[in-house]
Amino acid sequence: NLVNKKGNSALTLAVRGNTPAVVDFLLSKGADVNVVDASGENLVSYLIDTYSAQRLAAFDAKLKLLQDKGLAITTPQKNGNTLYHLSLAKNDFALLKRIEPFKVDVNAKNKEGITALHKAAMTAKDDSVMKYLLSIGAKKDAVTEFKETAFDLAKENEFLTKNKVSIDFLK
Repeated sequence: NLVNKKGNSALTLAVRGNTPAVVDFLLSKGADVNVVDASGENLVSYLIDTYSAQRLAAFDAKLKLLQDKGLAITTPQKNGNTLYHLSLAKNDFALLKRIEPFKVDVNAKNKEGITALHKAAMTAKDDSVMKYLLSIGAKKDAVTEFKETAFDLAKENEFLTKNKVSIDFLK
């Protein structure tokens, strides 16, 4: 359970870049699943960062191992980012859909006052993710610290504007 200067333990590094067998070995030796790095990121952040459709079996195996040892998968990061915020960064719709069974609050705001829908509105390449978030309960009238709605943020998304993606459903 020793950590380096960045606050990474052997388990943190194994979750990020090794096999489920190595993660299992470290857990069997008492590695702490509740380790948090120097910037306040827990193992969930590292696990989501490793997600790849090509390595789905390894992702699922690590997730199960960590959950079985008590990792609170729904605990937000120190900066308030939830599983939804983290998953949006991967730009993978399949990963986003895998979050719903965990019952994470889709309207939770991070420390910047941004919900998952706000983040999607700023980074989306099409409307599918935003429509999905709305379908699972995201509130389109939620506002940022600057009183901006998802519609306001989507209007500023150059990719959506350039490709003439309709965002009227966010009004």
